[in-house]
This record gives sequence, C-alpha cells and structure tokens, in this order.
Amino acid sequence: MMNYKSLAAHNSACNWIFYKFQDCENEHPYRRFLGYCEHIQKQMKECIKEQREIRRKESAEFRYKRLEGRGIKQQESSN
Repeated sequence: MMNYKSLAAHNSACNWIFYKFQDCENEHPYRRFLGYCEHIQKQMKECIKEQREIRRKESAEFRYKRLEGRGIKQQESSN
C-alpha cells in the first residue's frame, strides 16, 4: 500500500486530488472499504505518475547537459 501523505507532499500539483481523496474517505468511512473512493484514488495515481514522468525527463535532460558540458571541457583541455 502506498503512503499517500508523503506522496502528496512531494507532488504539489496533485495536492487537490489528494485532499479530495482524503475527504471522500473521511465522509464515507465504511463505503471506502467497498471501493467508493476508488475513482479518486485512480486520478491521484495518474497524477503522481505524470509528475514522476516529468521529473524523470527533467532529470535526464539535466544529466545530458551536464555530461555534454564535461565532454566539451575535456576536449578543450586535451588540445
């Protein structure tokens, strides 16, 4: 099971969905065991996945630029 409290703290764009999910679980304490809030949970998982993909792409771009910069400096120093 995922710890949604920590995930919501790291994904500011998903906080609204997270709070909506929490409210649903609090308003329907017994129905939540029957999947009543599942549609909101799916939205939250999709949002978290999208945020993870964005961070993954940004990280890859940063690493590429960083390695590219190292390659240029190494070529200049060897000449």
